[in-house]
Amino acid sequence: MGKRVLITGSNRGIGKKLVEQFAQNGFNIVACARKKDDSFDDYLKDIVRMYNIDVTTSYFDMEDEQCIKRELKSVINKVKTVDVLINNAGYGQNALFPMISSNELKKEMQINYISPIIISQMVSRVMIRNGGGSIINIASVSGIRNEQGRLAYGSSKAALIFATKTMSLELAPNNVRVNSVSPGFIDTDMWNNRGEQIYKKVLSETPLGRQGNTKDVADLVYYLASDAASYITGQNIVVDGGRMI
Repeated sequence: MGKRVLITGSNRGIGKKLVEQFAQNGFNIVACARKKDDSFDDYLKDIVRMYNIDVTTSYFDMEDEQCIKRELKSVINKVKTVDVLINNAGYGQNALFPMISSNELKKEMQINYISPIIISQMVSRVMIRNGGGSIINIASVSGIRNEQGRLAYGSSKAALIFATKTMSLELAPNNVRVNSVSPGFIDTDMWNNRGEQIYKKVLSETPLGRQGNTKDVADLVYYLASDAASYITGQNIVVDGGRMI
């Protein structure tokens, strides 16, 4: 029986590429998304057919803690084991400091920080019972680099990076590794919706001279999940074409 990975936000962008990456390498998948989508279901059927793996779906709203706990409990009871957890689901809106509302602050902290912690608590218990595992949190360069309009998003991702380091320390004795990956200028809706002016500015600041793609992120995440990274924990690795240098 192959290993199993649970991926949140698996229906688009980086999450969708992660499904493909892990399926190619023989992992069974728990694909989590906010709501059921026929086109994504068809995509998962193709994944099963191409790679001969098992795919389980789970749908929950990252703002609803009780829904998360209920759905995860159900899926864990069904699949029994989770070897790798990827907290990929995220949300962000641009708003300058004087204009941001407390509701927006709470929403971004809930989706990007609090809910990943809740999910990690539940899944890490399964990993500990089964002798270990790997947790990878998808953070962001916004959690490291100051950017106008990214107060809520950057703060939530900075909190997730700090949580990664604390979780890695506390879970290491149980053979559970915890790392984070901070994508930067990646070809996703979140970046591409920020406008042409920002796109050109960031491209000019990127030493490798191109926008990254979701495979650039998925390759690193898979490495961190693999036995090849068995001595790596507590790290935050930036994927941004050298812009943070």
